[in-house]
Amino acid sequence: MKFALKLVLLGGGLALFGWYVQRVGWAEITAVLRQLGWAAPLVLVPYGVVYVVDCLAWRWTLPSRLPLGFLALLRIRWAGEAVNNVVPSAYVGGEAVKVFLLGQRGVPAPVATSAAIVSKSAQTVAQIGFIALAALALLLIAPEQPGLKPALAVVLVGGSAKVVLLFWLQRRGGIRSFLGVADRFGGAQAWLRGRRAGWLETDRTIGTFYREHRGRMGASVLAYLGGWLLDSVEIYLVAHLLGQPINGVQAIAVEALTGVAKMMGMWIPGALGVQESGLLLAGRWAGLPEPFCLAYAVLRRAREAVFVGIGWLFLYLGHVHLRRITGGAAAR
Repeated sequence: MKFALKLVLLGGGLALFGWYVQRVGWAEITAVLRQLGWAAPLVLVPYGVVYVVDCLAWRWTLPSRLPLGFLALLRIRWAGEAVNNVVPSAYVGGEAVKVFLLGQRGVPAPVATSAAIVSKSAQTVAQIGFIALAALALLLIAPEQPGLKPALAVVLVGGSAKVVLLFWLQRRGGIRSFLGVADRFGGAQAWLRGRRAGWLETDRTIGTFYREHRGRMGASVLAYLGGWLLDSVEIYLVAHLLGQPINGVQAIAVEALTGVAKMMGMWIPGALGVQESGLLLAGRWAGLPEPFCLAYAVLRRAREAVFVGIGWLFLYLGHVHLRRITGGAAAR
């Protein structure tokens, strides 16, 4: 997607968020935020736990014996997610970072790449399960909300179709199929010549994992689902700290639909504006007041900035630059 179009999408998202802020009033939003006071750092705790759980889910897709420990894996994943949250690359850029950093620690590229693909597949399955749970929650608390049922149907059908297609491609050898199509174009031969062996090895590694490690795949899906559920603890905690108590059903519903909105904004840096709009719509469906939803949207961005900053710090301390990563990936 061209850079100009990304700027247009970013501008549209920010304009929409600005309209929401103007409608509610910035003074009312800041008044809600001021209620946190000394308790503000507590907001970072749930997301920190989610990072650990998600890293455990990723660990299940890697070989049982690795030349690095869990803390090193956590730093690598943290750095990759920091890139995913900033660079609008449909969450591919951060996975390339993880593969590159694993390679620096002695993990072969086919193994690291297959783990990235399998891990994303497990995370997608878990997210669809979480969204289905949130859909049930919303239908219980707001069955008469206009447009709710069609929107949920579109999200669930689209997500399920994505999962089916994803596993169908992987089972039949998605990379091998891609190479078969590319072989029909003579101009691609030179570009593929030096990469074919590594890509085919990645394809075989993925197939072997699904055949021989179904238990590890199941554990990864369950861990990611646990991460999604823990994500909803953040809004639950913030609401109680702000004197706006909500129940677990509302928290799950808002978190799940905010995640969907963030995925829809994958081509916009940080999904700015799109994430906030999704949060506000989900909050409205769940019966939450707009000033609280906007205050939480701002607080959520502040939390993201902290975690992204730490992730980029890990890259900096490791003397790693994105240009070097992309160059290394191209050479494989």
